[in-house]
Amino acid sequence: MIKRVFITSYAAQGYMSLLGIAFMPLYMRYMGVEAFGLVGFFFMLQVWLQLLDLGLSSTFSREMSLYRAGTLDIVSAWQRLHCLEWLLGFLALTAVATLMFSQDAIASRWLRSEYLSSNEVAQCIGAMAIAAALRWLMGLYRAGLVGLELQMWVAGAGSLFATLKFAGVVPVLAYWSAAPLTFFYYQAIAGALEFFAFAWRMHRALPRAKASFFPTWEPLQEMLPIAGAMAFMSGMWVFLTQIDKLILSRFLPLKEYGYFTLAVAAASGVLMLMTPLSQVLQPRMTILASQGLASDLCGLYRQATQLVTAAFFTLGGTLALFAEPVLFMWTGDINAARAAAPVLFWYGWANALTGLLVVPFMLQFAYGYLRLHVIGNVILGCTLLPFLVYAGMRFGGIGAGATLAASYLLFLLLWVPLVHRRLLPDMVWTWPLYDVGLVAVPVLFFLELAHWLFPLLEGRLLSASLIGMIFLGALLSGMLSGGYSRKLLVNWVGGRT
Repeated sequence: MIKRVFITSYAAQGYMSLLGIAFMPLYMRYMGVEAFGLVGFFFMLQVWLQLLDLGLSSTFSREMSLYRAGTLDIVSAWQRLHCLEWLLGFLALTAVATLMFSQDAIASRWLRSEYLSSNEVAQCIGAMAIAAALRWLMGLYRAGLVGLELQMWVAGAGSLFATLKFAGVVPVLAYWSAAPLTFFYYQAIAGALEFFAFAWRMHRALPRAKASFFPTWEPLQEMLPIAGAMAFMSGMWVFLTQIDKLILSRFLPLKEYGYFTLAVAAASGVLMLMTPLSQVLQPRMTILASQGLASDLCGLYRQATQLVTAAFFTLGGTLALFAEPVLFMWTGDINAARAAAPVLFWYGWANALTGLLVVPFMLQFAYGYLRLHVIGNVILGCTLLPFLVYAGMRFGGIGAGATLAASYLLFLLLWVPLVHRRLLPDMVWTWPLYDVGLVAVPVLFFLELAHWLFPLLEGRLLSASLIGMIFLGALLSGMLSGGYSRKLLVNWVGGRT
């Protein structure tokens, strides 16, 4: 069962992420580079709004996993849902009102537009606020459904609405209006439909029970020990992954920010692997930890590490080392490809390391022991900010990407061993040497050799075919190098779970 869910979730997430990435050049072509910079600002705004989540959606997912494991009763499950609906709904309305009140100041004092009027940019920010808030609120229901292990429905519905949002807006821009405000109004309408669909499914997923629709705050108090740490970690996650974009949105003209958005969007192809990884493994790891099955949890953790190392390093390394041909194949614009390639190089590596760091976090979350993760992120955030501000202002996207990649590598080498010493003492040296190093080295060697031998092909189709073969070769070399990943690959090929 887990094999089918794992494959389906990865396929759906890959489809959704590829949709978003594939249509970016069309948005830029129809709307113009400067308006496309607003699209990048919109995507960043969606992530920053997660700060208001206060870690409650992730905690709610864990609570639903505990309900499915039989350690939480149905009345308590309903009480948690209603409590969070009221609280997060109020915060969403507050956020929308604040952004609409500030839209003129943001348009005239923060963003630097040359061709778009401040009034037009301000109107776009108002529409962005509504669309982003709906997307964030929908995350509560998505988290609950994942906790209930309804990943198949989440994958199907997510794919449907991703098609509506990313592909459906293209004919609107092409045949009706390419004004940026049209794009953001469309996203707000699509976001509303997605929100109501996920809310309906979440309410149908829980059996009926005598629980008041109005909130009771006792469940919130019970969730606070985990939610407080999760709120901090969610904030640190947003900070670590979005502060570079916020800094550059202030100092780069919207046109240059549009090209930066192009590179970051290409690098986000690495991160498309993170959501299905969390959806499939986090509930199962939480259940195993709650049932005291330490041996099974350790085996799943090592298997996930080797698989993630092979997948993330292959994808991130391919984007980094073949940045210019990848961007040219994607956009068909050689000038844009040359300008964005150095940025993509660093963001490809940074996102690969980000994906790998998710696995130790899931281990801590499964045990409900988040103290070390909080401390580590405080240290990382405090040391990262001044270097990132300087690098972003001095060297633009290249400096920001290089700073992030170096910071994540140091965190992996210096802090994760402390986590293992506390939770899995036998993994202190086994994990970095055998589960990460033994898999990563063949991948990097294969990619570097291919990069050295890679011929400069004129045709986009020929380049795509060759890079695709290089990607598959690097991925296969990584999976065959790890004991757990090799066994998993053999089982998949042989049709066994």
